[in-house]
Amino acid sequence: MGTHNETLARQREDEVVLLYTRDRLTFREIAERLEADVKNVHGAWKRGRDRLHKEATESFGAYVGEQLATCKQIIDGLMPMVAAGGVHAPKAGEAIVRAMDHEAKLLGLYAPVKANVQITDEMTARIKALADEFAQLEDA
Repeated sequence: MGTHNETLARQREDEVVLLYTRDRLTFREIAERLEADVKNVHGAWKRGRDRLHKEATESFGAYVGEQLATCKQIIDGLMPMVAAGGVHAPKAGEAIVRAMDHEAKLLGLYAPVKANVQITDEMTARIKALADEFAQLEDA
């Protein structure tokens, strides 16, 4: 049984994951809303996401765990390519959007999105901003 502080930390992690995934807020927007440091918010997101992956794997088995691990590899692996820009950045951004969508569905984090989602310039811009934000937070 966890301590009160562990329970609060877990609630904060869950809140950050939902605000980030379901509400599509940036880490900076979440930090402002929660009156927290952006690096702490990023850390809470990473811990919460890792815990959700572990819990989903324990609940639903190796297949879901493998899918989640693949999504994480795609997202984490392609972020630097998007941040760097260049000719492959738009395709990498599209792959990240699809991987994040699949990950969120596996974890049951948000309602289904419309079928036949087109990858728009706005989505590409969001992923570019996200990649830049990740790069700044990871380097810090």
